[in-house]
Amino acid sequence: MNIVEKLLGIDAGELQMPTKEVTLKLGKLGGQEFTILCKAVDPNKVAKIQDNLIELSKKGSVQGTNMGQIKLLTVMEGCSDTFRNEDLLEHFNAPTPKELINKLLLAGEIDELYNTINELNGYEQDEEEQEEEIKNL
Repeated sequence: MNIVEKLLGIDAGELQMPTKEVTLKLGKLGGQEFTILCKAVDPNKVAKIQDNLIELSKKGSVQGTNMGQIKLLTVMEGCSDTFRNEDLLEHFNAPTPKELINKLLLAGEIDELYNTINELNGYEQDEEEQEEEIKNL
């Protein structure tokens, strides 16, 4: 059976984005454990987020990259049930989901959620990256 036949045999209504629960000990909250639902981000939204990656000068030359912003936007989209929650935004006096993320999470916690969302999006870490992470443990 080829790919077209397999895809035609699938009910289109059953398509769903992969999800994963991540438990973090939030440093800003005294190490309390919280479980956050992460989900894959729609490819169109990923493309829009990635458009923010490169910072250009007025003349169009590359000035640098903005990985912090990319990670923040990815976490905002991939964990939207938590960080777009109106009750949480109001409770923590955060006008935007970005501000809520920055109020609640440390940089390493943002990285952990970002990496989980990237895995759900189908990106796999390079073997070199995995080896480097193991060395740093």
